[in-house]
Amino acid sequence: MLMINQDVKGKHYEALIDVLFKHCTHFAFVEDRRRMEIEDERLAYMDVLTEEIRWDLIERTIVSEWETTRLSGDTAYLYSFHMNYRTVQFLKERSQSLFSWIHPELPEDLMFYAGDTCVLAVCSHESFFVVDEEMWLDE
Repeated sequence: MLMINQDVKGKHYEALIDVLFKHCTHFAFVEDRRRMEIEDERLAYMDVLTEEIRWDLIERTIVSEWETTRLSGDTAYLYSFHMNYRTVQFLKERSQSLFSWIHPELPEDLMFYAGDTCVLAVCSHESFFVVDEEMWLDE
């Protein structure tokens, strides 16, 4: 995996989402419970935010680690969604860059998967992402 510290913005962001759509089966993002003042209200906000793609939700699980982060004693909600035309539009309409996926406006740490393999994972608040080298260089 390549580690990149430069944001992908605007038309390049949209083009990257299109490339990921060709390669990926699903994507995920995280809602860190440490950042929730009132958990029920934040989860309700997430329900409203993801209303248009609710049928594409694969699962919402509680995790203590994901591709870019390991929590010590804390947990987060991991939302996983199918990649399809509707969810691609959602990703493009909600943000104009990889690093804009950040609390409180949006969930954090986008991850994209081809089956069980992560091909791109973002750590928004630390301003980096890791990407599968073959996919990155092929496109």
